[in-house]
Amino acid sequence: MGSRSFYTAVTVDNAPIVVAAELVTGHAMLNPVWDPARPGLLLLIGTNPVVSHGYGTAFPDPIRSLREYPRSGGRVWVLDPRRSESAALADDHLAVRPGADVAVLGALAAALLADGADRTELADHCEPGAVAALQRSLAPFTVRRAAAAAGIAEADLSRLIADLRTHPGRLAIMCGTGVTMARDGVVAEWLRWVLLIVSGSLDRKGGMRFNRGAINRLRPRREPSRGGEPEAGARSRPELPRVMGQLPAVALCDEIEAGNLRSLIIAGGNPITAFPEPDRIRKALAMLDTLVVIDVMESELCDLATHVLPATGQLERADVTLAELTSVRSGLQATRAVLPPAADRRPVWWMLASLSQRMGLTSPGGLDPDALTDELFLRGVLARSPLTADHVFHAGPRGIDVPVEYGWVRDTLLTDGRWRIAPEVMLERLAEYQAPDAGLVLAPRREMAWSNSVRYAGRGNEAVAQVNSADAKAAGVRDGDRATIGSIHGTLLTTVAVDDRITPGVVSVTHGHRD
Repeated sequence: MGSRSFYTAVTVDNAPIVVAAELVTGHAMLNPVWDPARPGLLLLIGTNPVVSHGYGTAFPDPIRSLREYPRSGGRVWVLDPRRSESAALADDHLAVRPGADVAVLGALAAALLADGADRTELADHCEPGAVAALQRSLAPFTVRRAAAAAGIAEADLSRLIADLRTHPGRLAIMCGTGVTMARDGVVAEWLRWVLLIVSGSLDRKGGMRFNRGAINRLRPRREPSRGGEPEAGARSRPELPRVMGQLPAVALCDEIEAGNLRSLIIAGGNPITAFPEPDRIRKALAMLDTLVVIDVMESELCDLATHVLPATGQLERADVTLAELTSVRSGLQATRAVLPPAADRRPVWWMLASLSQRMGLTSPGGLDPDALTDELFLRGVLARSPLTADHVFHAGPRGIDVPVEYGWVRDTLLTDGRWRIAPEVMLERLAEYQAPDAGLVLAPRREMAWSNSVRYAGRGNEAVAQVNSADAKAAGVRDGDRATIGSIHGTLLTTVAVDDRITPGVVSVTHGHRD
């Protein structure tokens, strides 16, 4: 439609993932995937796949995967301030204080560089001089410093280091929103790449692989991404760089208030609950000339909208897998509609194509959207795939496996076949790192039946704050009490749940509440 104003929740919860990937590889969408069929050492940091079904690696039946992995010879460590459902299935659990992930990962990387690194990988596939610069930057990150920052025993951290050294080339690491929503999430995500590279666990059998993809197929860049002028950001917030072409969510209100944004289309999202400063968001949305809401559910946004466009639900439309780059299965699935659309619900692709056409713009492929069905539209999407649409739709939900490849990232995607293991901007951030402050710290978590700000089962939208019994006693609150959590950024009314699975000094709240 010609607009350069594009916002998503990527810049709220997982910008560190794509930024770190682009810094290290030149490709923001390049994503390491865990292979539970190849036993090794799995680190889960600030993530709870039993509830989330994976973050970075999406996999079905996570309980079975985490139970069977140790039985086949694998080891699972969970680093999380909460003894989560995933931690209960792990071999070891370290209750790391939120924000101390950088110190812990830094100590692990420093230890491996000193003893246990894959020297061939570092010499042949890292930029000259980068490893030495990385070693200098990691020198201050000792086991003692990391243990003190994280509130864990030095002996436990040393056990983890010993475990890393006994699994050369067979390390997998998954981080979640517990890491990416922290102040130094991008540094932690970069250190995850560092550990995987140093241990020789990327793009090789036994470590983490990369799905090449069928629809979102990754291809070599024509020019290194580090060159050229960066794309301009928001006019009202020029200091904020774009992420994957997107404007940071925190610039939305500024752009509306400055008059730079007059019309907004929201498709399947809710900035009131997903973006910062909900009260300011409400006021800003009311200033728009046009607010179009496309969704499958009613929400507060529908009351604010100038136009509401009801979209077909998941069972009312044909679809293909789009999470192929993060899926534990390398392949593609297709499904047809199970039910006819209710009322006047229409596919989102039809809405956007029709709007483009009515604005005098060329619709995708130059085709008339009224002449297309879901399946015909998806066949167009599959046209650039190495898989034929006939085969994909014939296989249906059983799917088609795409052969797993190893070594293709280093051979075809990396500039000169080398990882950028020590970006200067990350070395600078590492030098500025400060351990988390004393006192209570807020940490996000996920819950069953929730998808970010939408609850699909159960009742209410109540925010529940899990706290350790010692912290509850010190605050003068009991289980079931109503309490307000406050910081310089705002307040949240919650119900207290006293739970000693939470380490002292931490308050855990499901993210996405609108109170």
